[in-house]
Amino acid sequence: MALFGTKDATTAHSDYEIVLEGGSSSWGKVKARAKVNVPPALPLLPADCNVKINVKPLDPAKGFVRFSAVIESIVDSTKNKLVIEADIANETKERRICVGEGSVTVGDFSHSFSFEGSVVNLFYYRSDAVRRNVPNPIYMQGRQFHDIIMKVPLDNNDVIDTWEGTLKALQTTGAFNDWIREFWFIGPAFTALNEGGQRISKIEVNSIGTQSGDKGPVGVTRWRFSHGGSGIVDSIARWAELFPADKLNRPASVEAGFRSDSQGIEVKVDGDFPGVSVDAGGGLRRILNHPLIPLVHHGMVGKFNDFTVDTQLKIVLPKGYKIRYAAPQFRSQNLEEYRWSGGAYARWVEHVCKGGTGQFEVLYAQ
Repeated sequence: MALFGTKDATTAHSDYEIVLEGGSSSWGKVKARAKVNVPPALPLLPADCNVKINVKPLDPAKGFVRFSAVIESIVDSTKNKLVIEADIANETKERRICVGEGSVTVGDFSHSFSFEGSVVNLFYYRSDAVRRNVPNPIYMQGRQFHDIIMKVPLDNNDVIDTWEGTLKALQTTGAFNDWIREFWFIGPAFTALNEGGQRISKIEVNSIGTQSGDKGPVGVTRWRFSHGGSGIVDSIARWAELFPADKLNRPASVEAGFRSDSQGIEVKVDGDFPGVSVDAGGGLRRILNHPLIPLVHHGMVGKFNDFTVDTQLKIVLPKGYKIRYAAPQFRSQNLEEYRWSGGAYARWVEHVCKGGTGQFEVLYAQ
């Protein structure tokens, strides 16, 4: 069993499938499965997490969408659930605003909350891979600054006790950054992102206090933080580009699962995305993304260990279409179904797993 920083070998098994819609549609279905024989270096194991995300268009021209998510997990035998519904819109090309509400459950403890905030991109980092495929990326590129106001109704004794404990902790230690990682079950994800090259600043609490609400007292916090990254974070950015708001003419969805135990980690993703292909000119269309979500975990581990891959990719084109150019080259073809495995493809996957952004390009046409 390989651990971070050891010389033991890590083996990653993964299978990917992309099924494209017909004609000039940018939509496609993506399926990804991956297993890695190394446990993530996280404080709470085992972990079992399921995620459901739906994105509904409200005004695609203005990037106005409704984002709904349900995240359920079991970490160290504790059941957790996070439910969020938020309306998100582009205020400018650099600034996105969001208003929403949700609820969080950790074991027997549960409370609702509302929030509003903004995300500002100070500058953009565009790797060659992103620049080639995405001319004007506006989602997860470069360093971002977050400014969030969160409101929690103090409507039961458990919430009140937790709120008072939070106030006391901040007054004595100012340790909001540690509190949110321990209290919220996003701690493992926080750690994994940090290990994978994503850097999240200390969370700065600008204000915290109790206010009167329509139905009783409300705990109100305003906190800011920034994040940025390099290496494998580029793959996260490329996944975000699968949700271009201007192509969202119907709801998009993702269902994902994450498992970890003493034997390793397992990831699965099924999605229906509006940004799987783009117009490449001259009657050609380009596959925008190789499905890289499991590779986030591969890269996190692969940078520190000997690394072997066993990876396959299947792309199914619309009826009557053919691949005109592929790099790496596909290994086999059966009508509109193309498969990649071994050889140059395996070398490319290993390169990406270790933080690289080597060329992956597929152009197809009738």
